[in-house]
Amino acid sequence: MARWVRVLAALCAVLLAAPAFGQIFTDMAGRPEQRMLEKLAAKGVFAIPQDRRFQPEERITRLDFFVALARAVGLREGSGILPEYRDLQEIPPSARGLLAALASAGTVNQRKAVRKVQEWEVILETDKGTYGPGEEIGLTLSLRNTAGRAAEVEFPTSQRYDFVIRNQSGEEVARWSLGQQFTAQGLKLTVQPNQQVVVGDTKWKQLDQNDRPVPPGRYELIGVVTARPQPMSVTIFFTKGFVTAFPDNTFRPRAPLSRAEVAELAARVSGLDQEALAKRGNPIPAQDAQDVRPEHRGYVALALERKFLLTTDGRVRPNDPATRLDAAVALDGVMNVLGRYDFRRGRFRSIQPGNPAILSVTDGRVIQNFRLGPVVAVYRNDRPAQLQDLKPNDELAMLLLGDVGDVTYIEARGP
Repeated sequence: MARWVRVLAALCAVLLAAPAFGQIFTDMAGRPEQRMLEKLAAKGVFAIPQDRRFQPEERITRLDFFVALARAVGLREGSGILPEYRDLQEIPPSARGLLAALASAGTVNQRKAVRKVQEWEVILETDKGTYGPGEEIGLTLSLRNTAGRAAEVEFPTSQRYDFVIRNQSGEEVARWSLGQQFTAQGLKLTVQPNQQVVVGDTKWKQLDQNDRPVPPGRYELIGVVTARPQPMSVTIFFTKGFVTAFPDNTFRPRAPLSRAEVAELAARVSGLDQEALAKRGNPIPAQDAQDVRPEHRGYVALALERKFLLTTDGRVRPNDPATRLDAAVALDGVMNVLGRYDFRRGRFRSIQPGNPAILSVTDGRVIQNFRLGPVVAVYRNDRPAQLQDLKPNDELAMLLLGDVGDVTYIEARGP
């Protein structure tokens, strides 16, 4: 009898230590947005409360939205300076670090811009899409010959390129070539058909020419091929600062946001500001399109097109307070645009029970182990499943909290 008691106790310990499976948010079970929310939770955009309820129809506060927005773009605490709001004391200290980072973070409208100039493609690329406060922005300028024959480009001096930063007023903020040394002798560059060559690169530290941090705003990052007789340029837009305030310099953490404001912030943080501005005159496919304020028209048009914002009964309800589900839909769009759903992949090997339980996967001859979170959403062949439904050699796609944090979401495929 004593032996069976020990066996039962050991079995109970294993079961208690094993992660829970099924829905992460119990009040989202069976809803179309269930998997979307589980992926957002797995990446830490929304915390999982003890009662595991998401409360989708609740209004989202400004504080909760901006914190979730900072997490969606991958920002971390400890960088940036929070503005001196009059109601700063109403912002919990635990949230100030993320808000400070978001206040000084920036995104580019595209990681690769291409401009055609006769037989040339002038190409400007950044090293990523989202940048923290003061983080260096890597810029690479290239030329590609699209002609069916070799082509030549001439330079009047040894300078082949330049990088220029302008603010939203068109004023020059910084120029790479200032202070650099060049020889007066010109250069010639021969490029073969369909060949792409790097002309120059640099890293901009988000500083002006006098080494002062540039303030929030929209900037043009311009790459210039200093060719003769006519230089060739291409531009990427960089938007910095995403925390909005009220005219009286208050943040109002407990106040709601409108659905149109959520659409605007989602577009801006995704680097789609220029695209939204270009859509200001576009028709909005909603019965209540006339309710969209002029300053929000481009953002709402873009949000509907990209599914950052959904209509109900043909109405967009731009001025209604945004719900937690509205925020989740917009942030899922942000995650997709920025490529933030960084699935880790491998083949299922085993699960080692314990506290925490350990998931073992293989990639060729390499074995990797990951910690399973307290709650894990599992899908096998696109159907809800349990951890014990995973079979050896199933192909797994997993979302982790952080670089090597808890696995909270698993998609499996197998026979």
